[in-house]
Amino acid sequence: MKQKTTKKHIGLVHIGKREKSGIQILEKLKQNDFIVTQWDVIEYQETINDITNVEVIVVNIGITDFEFDNLLDGLFETNIRIIINEAELTNKLTGVKRQSWERHLLNKIDSSISVLPENDKTEADKKLSIDLSVLGFKQVWILAASIGGPEALQKFIGEFDGSEEVLFIIIQHIDKEFLPLMAQQIKQASKIQVDVPVSGMKINNPSCIIYPTDEDIEFDVNGNIELVALNEVYGFTPCIDEASKRIIKNISHVNMAVFSGMSKDGINAAKIVNDSGGEVITQLESSCVLSSIVAGVKEKISINFEGTPKEMAQYIINK
Repeated sequence: MKQKTTKKHIGLVHIGKREKSGIQILEKLKQNDFIVTQWDVIEYQETINDITNVEVIVVNIGITDFEFDNLLDGLFETNIRIIINEAELTNKLTGVKRQSWERHLLNKIDSSISVLPENDKTEADKKLSIDLSVLGFKQVWILAASIGGPEALQKFIGEFDGSEEVLFIIIQHIDKEFLPLMAQQIKQASKIQVDVPVSGMKINNPSCIIYPTDEDIEFDVNGNIELVALNEVYGFTPCIDEASKRIIKNISHVNMAVFSGMSKDGINAAKIVNDSGGEVITQLESSCVLSSIVAGVKEKISINFEGTPKEMAQYIINK
């Protein structure tokens, strides 16, 4: 979707806390090379300083306990084009609906950006996997987990000091509403950036991404993440086997670490990683809350290593 644009100066006004869809707008603006200035309005105020320096204003309206009508009136009096984002509604958009909203928003900001999906990639291009080593990532690891996984992942991620050139992609069976809480819990134990991805986000190095429950993720050659529509319904959210298949097609040289959990989901994914030349390591069964996934993987393939979550981390650090 990225096209050549003039470097317009865009103002992002966040009324209330910065909402998910407002962050998505920021990432898309950065991805399309706009100059962006942000203002946070977290309490009642009637004006914003230096707002006249921008060419377009996007106002992200979140949940607030203060009045902001006078502030909006003042913004409309500037004669700058104003775009309102009702974040309470747009936060809920996923898949095709979210992608359509993003395209229309960018088209409103700059009419040279098409509202239609980009179709200029050949089928051969789409099948090429991305080598993230060119962006400095020496290792890419899928971290697969279910029951007992969050605690194990905290211990695992906590072993890294933030100097490692690695991308972790956590695929954890979990309900959507608990994703932000899980991310926050892992962040508290981590020196690595931990994110629930939004469309347009660029991955840091090192980085830890938590796979969403109702969308799939796709990486481009620049390390940008695109969230794509998930049209199938699976028994687990997210489905480890299916999400892993997408990642392995999208990224070359993928490894897998399997943690505590009770299901068969993830066993086939481990076999695919192994067959593609990647390493598969598992949590020691005696340290798992439930060890069904681990046991199933070990029955299916010969693993490269097993240990406690901390020992698994040290294995990767010492590679």
